[in-house]
Amino acid sequence: MTTFRSPRLLPYALIVSGSVILSLAIGRVEPVVIALPFLLVLAASMIVGRTRPDIDVRLSTDRTKVLEGDVVEVVVEAAIRMGSSEVGFLIDLPAGFELIDPPRVARVTVSALTTMRARIRCDRWGAHSFGGGMIQARDPLSAFVHEQLIEPTLELRVYPRPERLRSLLRPHALRPRFGSLVSRASGTGLEFADIREFAPGDQQRHINWKATARHRQLHVNLFHPERSADVVLLLDTFIDVAGDNVSSLELAVRGATSVAMECLKRRDRVGLLTIGGTMQWLLPGMGMRQLYRIVDSLMQTRLAFSYAWPNVEAIPKRVLPPAALVIALTPMADRRTPAILLDLYSRGHDVAVVEISADAVLLPPTKDREQLAHRLWSLHREAIRHQYLQMGLPVSPWRPGEPLQIPLMELHRFRSTSRRLRA
Repeated sequence: MTTFRSPRLLPYALIVSGSVILSLAIGRVEPVVIALPFLLVLAASMIVGRTRPDIDVRLSTDRTKVLEGDVVEVVVEAAIRMGSSEVGFLIDLPAGFELIDPPRVARVTVSALTTMRARIRCDRWGAHSFGGGMIQARDPLSAFVHEQLIEPTLELRVYPRPERLRSLLRPHALRPRFGSLVSRASGTGLEFADIREFAPGDQQRHINWKATARHRQLHVNLFHPERSADVVLLLDTFIDVAGDNVSSLELAVRGATSVAMECLKRRDRVGLLTIGGTMQWLLPGMGMRQLYRIVDSLMQTRLAFSYAWPNVEAIPKRVLPPAALVIALTPMADRRTPAILLDLYSRGHDVAVVEISADAVLLPPTKDREQLAHRLWSLHREAIRHQYLQMGLPVSPWRPGEPLQIPLMELHRFRSTSRRLRA
């Protein structure tokens, strides 16, 4: 604990010393009588203020998991073992946090517990450690200020606020598991498909009595079964194209969170694959537990630099289920990303690319050399995009500020007109 002297003690001392000198010079006692209150304050501060308070501080929050934009209440409990002081707490907040209602100064006495409350708005997703700051205690005369540094002790997970999507991409291949996607094949389901003649093994409840009466032979209804798919979200973390207000990595995390939530709602198995300086993956799964695993993994996503140059063979085959729908979110700014995507496409996976528009994220160039470099870079990315489209691999740009539903609808339109496969 560090102790600081109040700035008003020096003027008080000057007043007392000046009064004593003036009293001796003129031989009168009135100046000393006038300075007597200041002298008493100095004497009392030397006795009371020098005692350092022994303060215990405990912090807690009403929640440990919130969404972006939510407000968290922080409770500061202070207890003092010796003396009495006025205690205030200055909270250190990480970037993206805003203090709405700061804690007020409270008076703490011996063996008493004082509670101070603060409200904080969380505007930045991620796993944050906060609760640190500076505890300040003043004696009753405010002669000395005692400061003690408090280390962060609270953990708070701020999840990205997902975007509501009206529709998602339909996979070309479905799995024989119950889900929400209507298969084109015939079987047991809810959606009507066709009528055929009765065969041994057909259920009586599927008999179409109108067709039977018309053809004088038993006919049954066929239905489209509801199936699910395997979806893998691929994040490109080789390069983070960052502007003043947004970055490609932040957009990728938000988009992946929204797609994962909607895919899990329609009972798909969803996995995660992060490529970059280090490669991480999460095997496909279902349910709310899988959603929290995906979001927790996304919040730990950072740009990791590595001298290693991973090739297409670095992605194990067991990471992606056969014929899985791979939704890649990438700025297409690194040369290794197209090779990895084309390799996955050649393996038979259903690949769709959401290109985070780097031109819209970056600030416009000002100098001639910057404009030339930006033009060459744009032409290189345009050539990669054209190569994808020639091979039948859909690519749709996603610009900051526009809904994610727009590139998903463009991908859906391209996939529905380019080729038609039966699931």
